[in-house]
Amino acid sequence: MSDHQSVIMSMDQKSVSELKELLGEAEIQVSKAPQTGLLMMVARDPFATDFCLGEILVTEAETEYRGQRGYALVLGEEPEKAMLTAAVAAIFQSDNDALKTEIGQFLAPMAFRLKESATWERRLLSKTQVNFETMVKG
Repeated sequence: MSDHQSVIMSMDQKSVSELKELLGEAEIQVSKAPQTGLLMMVARDPFATDFCLGEILVTEAETEYRGQRGYALVLGEEPEKAMLTAAVAAIFQSDNDALKTEIGQFLAPMAFRLKESATWERRLLSKTQVNFETMVKG
C-alpha cells in the first residue's frame, strides 16, 4: 500500500471533503467508476501451506490525469476514497509539480500522525510479546 493510499484510507469525512476540494479544478477523468468486489484472502500457515481465510470486500477505481493513469484498490466499501486514491496516484505520475506539492503538503501532517500512531501501537504490542526461548521450566 502506498503512503498516500494509507493516509487517504485513514481520513475522516472532513479531510476527504477538503482533499476533494483541493482536486476540484484538476481535469481528472474517470476511466473506471468505483466498483465493489470480493477478493479471496490467502494466508500461509507455519508449515508453508497456503490456506483461504475467506473473502474481503474491496472497492476499486481508475482515473486518468494528463495522460497518466491512476488505479486504486482499497479495503471495504469506500468509493470516495478509492476515487481520491486513484486520482492522487495519477497526479503523482504527472508533470504538474505545483499540484503534487499542494497534495503532498496536505497529506504530510496526516501521514506524520499515522506514522506516530503506528509507532505507539508497536510499542504497546512489544510489551506483550513473549520470548519463548528464555522461558525455562522451574
